[in-house]
Amino acid sequence: MRWVELGGLRVEGDPAFWFTARPWTSERLDAARHLTDLVPGGTVWVNLDHAQHGIGSQSCGPGPLPRYALRAEPAEFSFVFSGERGPGRDG
Repeated sequence: MRWVELGGLRVEGDPAFWFTARPWTSERLDAARHLTDLVPGGTVWVNLDHAQHGIGSQSCGPGPLPRYALRAEPAEFSFVFSGERGPGRDG
């Protein structure tokens, strides 16, 4: 995506980016054995990613097609954060 807005905070990316917003951390998600292990808290955890690696169907078949494989290589990208000013907010 090119931009996302969450609760008055806008994030713009160049180039397009991926994002995830969840009521638990990536570490808690990785550690969970069952969905019932994931108990939402009072925080929304947001991940902004330059790119993501496709998963294909490796549980029962081949991995992602080569064009969807993520390779470690230098990349340039930027994010611009903006939001509403209000009581207790520095903008």
